[in-house]
Amino acid sequence: MNRFLVASTFAVAFGVQTTVAMGQTPTCKDWHIDQDWKSDQIDIAYIEPTNPGLQSIYDGLKQRKILEELQEFLSPLRLPEKVLVKTEQCDAPGRRYEPGGPITICYEYLAKLATLVTRIPQDGTTARGVSRDDAMVGAFVQVVLNQMSHAVLYLQQIPVWGREPDAADKLAGFLMLQFPPETARKLLNGAAYFFEASAEGTWANSDLADVQSTELQRFYNYLCIAYGADPLTFKDFVQTSGGPSQASGSGGEARPDQLPQRRVPWCPREYNVFKQGFDIFIKPCLDQAQYEKVHDRIDWLQRQEGK
Repeated sequence: MNRFLVASTFAVAFGVQTTVAMGQTPTCKDWHIDQDWKSDQIDIAYIEPTNPGLQSIYDGLKQRKILEELQEFLSPLRLPEKVLVKTEQCDAPGRRYEPGGPITICYEYLAKLATLVTRIPQDGTTARGVSRDDAMVGAFVQVVLNQMSHAVLYLQQIPVWGREPDAADKLAGFLMLQFPPETARKLLNGAAYFFEASAEGTWANSDLADVQSTELQRFYNYLCIAYGADPLTFKDFVQTSGGPSQASGSGGEARPDQLPQRRVPWCPREYNVFKQGFDIFIKPCLDQAQYEKVHDRIDWLQRQEGK
């Protein structure tokens, strides 16, 4: 980013913040003066794999139609160009979003997710109430919205202070909380389970110099932003004791799958920081009529009987 662009970013951001401080509702043109963007800019595709071992994942996704639902959920976004979201055989564990390119969710990644959910009883749940279906759907939706967040930050030229992967990760969590409470709980719970489970073994990211936070940091970030948004719906995301994140052995055991009490006071602020950023930089650029339609729908991502 050159000095002129940095200066322009600060100037425009200051102007938008001033508008908010004066009690005025910011508009998309406060940030994107010459924009002429359209909604319904998300295209989707399921690419059939050549590896027979991945066929069942492809078939399951097409039958469940999750990409179609996410396409509708994201339809209010007004963007300067189309964005393709596709599932595909990558011959690699994953593929990151590159500016101007498609969003690719790899079948190999989903296959690894499927191995993690086998730790959950077939017809049961975890102590926090996560079912196998919650874990798979939550993790899938999280990675789609995470990569979509990278695309939105790039295409809408939204300034990010800090590491972009962290901003995209938390924006994805914020977007998941915009579903109705029951759906949001299943999605956040499922996504958090994935972070928790993948913190062990070969998926564990222990490289503290990496641009991506560790899985356990992402796990606790999601518990925190969820509780900060809705303490009633997510009350069991928080430890009832004041102990550390591991079992203390005194005054009752603190469960490691819940958020330590010492983090809890920060959670409303963490959620509100993202809500304010969304309200200033993203919400004004939504197709408002389509946004209301999406917001009013209550039957998102419901599993059909026999599927």
